[in-house]
Amino acid sequence: MALGIPLLNPYLDKNASFKNGVNFAVAASTALNSSFFTSRGIIVPTNVPSLDAQLTWFRTHLTSICSTPAGIYIYLSPDCSYKLRSALIFVGEIGANDIIYPLAQRKSLQEIQTYVPFINQAIINTTRVYEIILDGALQIVVPGNFPLGCLPFGISVFGSNKSAVKYDEFGCVISLNNLVTFQNNDLKVGLDSLRREFPHAVIIYADYYNAFLSLLRHAPLLGFDPRSVLDVCCGSRNYNDELIDTLGPEFCGNAGVPVCPNPNRYIHWDGLHLTEAANQHISDIIVRNILLRIKCI
Repeated sequence: MALGIPLLNPYLDKNASFKNGVNFAVAASTALNSSFFTSRGIIVPTNVPSLDAQLTWFRTHLTSICSTPAGIYIYLSPDCSYKLRSALIFVGEIGANDIIYPLAQRKSLQEIQTYVPFINQAIINTTRVYEIILDGALQIVVPGNFPLGCLPFGISVFGSNKSAVKYDEFGCVISLNNLVTFQNNDLKVGLDSLRREFPHAVIIYADYYNAFLSLLRHAPLLGFDPRSVLDVCCGSRNYNDELIDTLGPEFCGNAGVPVCPNPNRYIHWDGLHLTEAANQHISDIIVRNILLRIKCI
């Protein structure tokens, strides 16, 4: 909206127009393939495409609009190269579910931290592939992760052992946020490496972590109820040990689950996702930073 671009349609809607761009994102997807989690005894939704599949769709889309196939290679036309050079590409936000799924199944933070280099490498590899940077995309945004320790889901996971859990001034779980900080810092190191490799490209790190914390710091000034900054508008704050899509009868969207009368006063929608009002304030912060750094053609 800030760039004056209409809503981007999802790629799998074959009847939609992609004249202004296309959205390859999929709800509940992971950066890593399901085989990574299966080998570690973690259950993830097998019917949800990972980042690999989304990249394949990206390649297919490019092939369909402006390329000439030749064997296994894709030779992009000058017209397509121009489109890439003048495009703004978001790689993510992705990687949160790679932490949330094992966390929901009671994997330790120490074990999950060993997944972080694999998660971030998948994101970095996607950012630098032939069809993106290597063929001339000049403006790329790679978001970091939210402070999952401030989500009602993250707080609930640790809630059964409150005496052993440390919380910050907002009531967020410090150890979980430390893990996310580790992930974000590692991702920024990878992006710095890409900037050295491709000095002609503008590679922007979108700091969702600190943008979210600003909501907590300034909640009353932004119109949020200071008494409910860690509460959910829809459903229950209590989660069971199952997968995120089977969180129990009290999860938002199920029959009889209550919804607050004024979602704009809440930061959290269902404990895993934010309200429209919260997303609006975060996007205001993120978009201002992006507009200062991109070069519109």
